[in-house]
Amino acid sequence: MWIICGLLSVIFCAAGWFMELKKKKSMAFRAFACSLTFVSLTLLFEYRMVLDWVTEEDWSAMLDVVPAMSSALTGYVIVMILANLLPMFLAGRKKE
Repeated sequence: MWIICGLLSVIFCAAGWFMELKKKKSMAFRAFACSLTFVSLTLLFEYRMVLDWVTEEDWSAMLDVVPAMSSALTGYVIVMILANLLPMFLAGRKKE
């Protein structure tokens, strides 16, 4: 499920950029909000997966996956936040 939410966040971010280029500001803002919502859902589903491993005491799965996923998710969140906020900053700069 976390993969689906991650893909949806990227799709909504791309749709927001497209709407921003087409000068549909309100729709772009909604797409960026949806994108950030799916970023948070991705993190929650990933956390839930790790919580299930802890409950099942599947330590080998945690040792294999968590270190790599931690850095991958951190990079994903930073890139998605920047990709969603950049158009807002650029739009504010154009008005000035």
